[in-house]
Amino acid sequence: MLKDLKELLRDFFRLTALATQIGMALVFAIFIGLAIGYYLDKWIKVTYPWLTVIFLIFGIIAGFRNVFIIMKRIQKEEKRKGL
Repeated sequence: MLKDLKELLRDFFRLTALATQIGMALVFAIFIGLAIGYYLDKWIKVTYPWLTVIFLIFGIIAGFRNVFIIMKRIQKEEKRKGL
């Protein structure tokens, strides 16, 4: 009984950590892309809205790529466990 509870809690905390990692990877990638584009536009001044938009799109793509990589790792772990 106690062993089952420990295993259940371990799985719960592992899944919670993975969900947090997915959310943070997506948000940070988008934020970093937006910040780079904004400061490049501020520095160059001729390309005002365009570098912000381009780097925002790069950030979104990078965020979804990170989510895809994390999900692939989760699937590989589940396949290894036999679930």
